[in-house]
Amino acid sequence: MNEEQASENRQLQDEEMMALEAIFPEAFERDTTSTNAFKYTLNLDEDEPDLRSPRKVVLRFFLPPTYPNQDMPVYELSSIYCGTKKIDDAMLDEIDAGFQSLFHPTEVVLFEWISWLRDYLEDQVEKQTNEDHNESADPLAQSMEQLNGAETGHSKDSEETVFDYNPEDYVYKKPVHDLPEDQDEDEAHDRPTVRSLMQPNKYHTEAAPPIFTSEALVDRKSSFVAHVATVHTVHEVKVVVSHLLQNKKIAKATHNILAYRITMPDGKVLQDNDDDGESAAGGRLSHLMQILEVENVVVVVTRWFGGIHLGPDRFKDINNVARTALDACGYIKDKHVRGNGSSNNNKHKKSNKK
Repeated sequence: MNEEQASENRQLQDEEMMALEAIFPEAFERDTTSTNAFKYTLNLDEDEPDLRSPRKVVLRFFLPPTYPNQDMPVYELSSIYCGTKKIDDAMLDEIDAGFQSLFHPTEVVLFEWISWLRDYLEDQVEKQTNEDHNESADPLAQSMEQLNGAETGHSKDSEETVFDYNPEDYVYKKPVHDLPEDQDEDEAHDRPTVRSLMQPNKYHTEAAPPIFTSEALVDRKSSFVAHVATVHTVHEVKVVVSHLLQNKKIAKATHNILAYRITMPDGKVLQDNDDDGESAAGGRLSHLMQILEVENVVVVVTRWFGGIHLGPDRFKDINNVARTALDACGYIKDKHVRGNGSSNNNKHKKSNKK
């Protein structure tokens, strides 16, 4: 590794640490015991602060000078249990395989590791809960379970499982029995990613909803453009992204950051994002959409790198151009104005089918 690569690694590491400290201000911290060492506390029960025994694990990692250009971070899962679920050797092997599959040389990976680990552990805890329930099928155990449920105010019927989680491809899947008969299971389940949709596919042959393309935001020779469209299914997200990637200029851009939010018929929100190599950008864009409470919309922010590193300012540019596009299309509700009868479709002033 030459000095130029070492300098680039240091810059990428510094930017990644700043992003993680901004995204996880309470959970992410620098480890004072060693240089380039950090600690992330993953709490699956962070929304229930009053629990006596929350499901927590601590992920410690060290960034070698060769990261991310050559090597991935050195990590240690220092927790033995996640709640009542023991993290055994088999789970550690699965976690290691998952982390290795996510790492691509020259690309920072810690945000993806943290997101994957959260989903994986949630799946494992749920599996244990189901196994424990099956083992307690005798009448006495069932009576005790009902008694405990009555004391705590919770019952089995009060919980609804909307999504299943597959740790092999870390995507949410709707239960098969909920799919329409004429809908292909693979199409309904696969997570939309920009890279996967660059491959030959059939989505670009389908009619896409109107796609709004914003004016370019230029910052130190880097250009940012937001594309926005109304979607109601993950399938439509794929169609929109595939149509955009038919434009060679968009397909060859440095990054195409993707995020979407879809309100399901039961009121729950289906959302996901893809960084496309711009670490933490997808999560920040998704967080912006949550704050704005936009619904049934996909946003793709295209960035063409101009040769000058922008540091954390690039996240501001991505979110600013996305917010401007969402506002121009009428997705941002003005809570101070009543009786606004305008619809999203009426405000698509500029559409561009790629």
